[in-house]
Amino acid sequence: MLIDKDSKPKDTILYLSAQLLATLKKHGQVKLALIEELYEEIDEKQPLFKYNLALNFLFLINKVKIEGGDLVYVPK
Repeated sequence: MLIDKDSKPKDTILYLSAQLLATLKKHGQVKLALIEELYEEIDEKQPLFKYNLALNFLFLINKVKIEGGDLVYVPK
């Protein structure tokens, strides 16, 4: 799921996770209602499901959390 040998590196979930994390780190937190705008800021050509998978991955490794309707970067 994370590394697809048949895709370009920019199209992998791992790459999108890194891009999403870097952008979220810059913002600190983002309203969940505006999450699609965050995706478009990174690369609007990627399908939304890939960003959702990247976001799920970041949540599973405790790099992001949800607090009061906001997506928040977790520094460690």
